[in-house]
Amino acid sequence: MNLTKPLLTTAIVIIALAVVSYFLHIGALYMLEVQLPYDVLDFYLFGGVSSLIICLTFITLPALLPELQDKVGYMFLFTIFGKLFLWALFFKNLLFSETVFSRMERLSMLIPIFIFLIYEVLVIVKILKKES
Repeated sequence: MNLTKPLLTTAIVIIALAVVSYFLHIGALYMLEVQLPYDVLDFYLFGGVSSLIICLTFITLPALLPELQDKVGYMFLFTIFGKLFLWALFFKNLLFSETVFSRMERLSMLIPIFIFLIYEVLVIVKILKKES
């Protein structure tokens, strides 16, 4: 099975999604005149790289190990918790500081996670539909 096209397409979509959503996010913050005490780019980089790893892994996994095809959904659920754990670990100094964040500042931390999570779910659904 040739996986070059789906792997390349997914990588391009994730990179484009990261760039477009980052600039839209920055533009919205600028229009609302919100100054964040952290760099939102770090959250987009973490989300983009982790989504790239997750999506490319789950695209190649059924092709390499056909016996795991019916377990892809369960493995994806595990990766969501792993990703959230790594997110908290990576940003622990910011998340567990004594700084009290406003609603917009907290929301700006979570927006990249949800943007990439939605795309990951779409990729997994496509994989699971292909299997059945």
